[in-house]
Formats: sequence, C-alpha cells, structure tokens
Amino acid sequence: MSRRQVIVQLPVTEATTFDSLLRVEESLIQAFAQPIPFAAVDGHDIGQDRFNIFINPTGSWGPVLERVHASLKLRGALNAATVVKRLEKSGKFVVVWPEHFSGRFEL
Repeated sequence: MSRRQVIVQLPVTEATTFDSLLRVEESLIQAFAQPIPFAAVDGHDIGQDRFNIFINPTGSWGPVLERVHASLKLRGALNAATVVKRLEKSGKFVVVWPEHFSGRFEL
C-alpha cells in the first residue's frame, strides 16, 4: 500500500559529504517543527548515487511543497534537488521540482 509522501532527492557524488546531506535533512526537520505541524520528516535512505529524504504530509500538498522549496533554497541545495510527490492511491511519482524535469524519477 502506498502513502502520500514528498521525496527530496539529492545526488551523491565523490565530492558529497554525508554531513552535508544530513544538514539538508536537519533543515527540513526544523522547517516542519512548528507548533502546528503539517508534515513530518520520516527519515532518509541512500540509493545508487542518490540520497532520498521522505516527508509525510498531514494536510494538503501546497504548504508542504512551499516549505520544502524555501528550506532547500535557504540551505543552497535547491538547484541540485529533485522534489517529488508520491500519490497515495497509485503510488505514482510526480516531479514538482525542477519545473521542467525531463526523464524518469527513480528511488
């Protein structure tokens, strides 16, 4: 069974440090640590040449995606990131950033 998620994917290269990836994740955790949370960071995994951060929305997509975008921009990670919605019923991935993404998203 699929669940609604926002996935932030960052590339992992030889120059990438694990600490830098964890700082991005920590920034997202802090971004959603509000008095009335509307999403929660649910951890990460590392795939082949990519680092995935999983976020579980508790409400609508809009505020969550706006907060993710702002947090990644503030951290300087937005240009490298791919941000995806995983739809609950179909499990389908919908890339929302970058705006003109071409290709296929894979975890």
